[in-house]
Amino acid sequence: MYRFLASRRWLVRTLAGVLLVLLCVRLGLWQLDRNEQRQDRNAVIEANVDGDAVPAAELVPPGQALAAGDEWSTVQVTGRWDVDNELRLRLRPVDGTRGVHALTPLVGDDGTALLVDRGFVPADGRDDDEIELPAPSDGEVTVTARVRHSETGHDVDPSTGSVRFVDVEAIADGLPYPFYGAWGELITQDPEPATSLQLIDPPATESGPHLSYAIQWFLFAVVGVGGFVLLIRAEARGRDETSGDSDTPAPTQSVG
Repeated sequence: MYRFLASRRWLVRTLAGVLLVLLCVRLGLWQLDRNEQRQDRNAVIEANVDGDAVPAAELVPPGQALAAGDEWSTVQVTGRWDVDNELRLRLRPVDGTRGVHALTPLVGDDGTALLVDRGFVPADGRDDDEIELPAPSDGEVTVTARVRHSETGHDVDPSTGSVRFVDVEAIADGLPYPFYGAWGELITQDPEPATSLQLIDPPATESGPHLSYAIQWFLFAVVGVGGFVLLIRAEARGRDETSGDSDTPAPTQSVG
């Protein structure tokens, strides 16, 4: 009854159907993995983002990478802004608005620097290198910041005055002081500067669409299997009916 499945045409159809179902299952598993990653990230954010500030040296000693579970924690550093080595952090729009971030080393009393995103400046139609960054406070300031992992990328050349990725090690190379192994997003500073920048909001803890996407891909796989089975059964019925018609003897005509 199902001998037709061994034909070349149906073997090709079967292979294509299996590959399509496997692709749907793989994409569903990928979305489940993305959902798990999002949940883990949310757990770290919720555990750290509203915590009390601790000295930066206590959380991320100089030259050491930030621990995975410590990102978004709040640190405190007292020191002076090194405007001469300030960079523009580009290609990071805020709420859909193009602009640059002021990425400035804050050199602490012990000589160790924390690279701090002081805030965002909208482009307002200007090119990135035309955007003027408001000066920070002169003298000693006390800063609290959310610490972030150092990033990696191919577009990190501090000599140009702007970077796309906050690669702490690459940015620190050539500067006359050591850096903490993380960077920070400014929360507060005392005293406040004459002109404040737009501060970066803490990250949201949305669940995202990954779980619903995973369910959709698994449903596509089930529909694909069910549809292929129905297609096989329809083909088998059609062949049975054709075979039945061919086995029925043709009516004879009487000779008058």
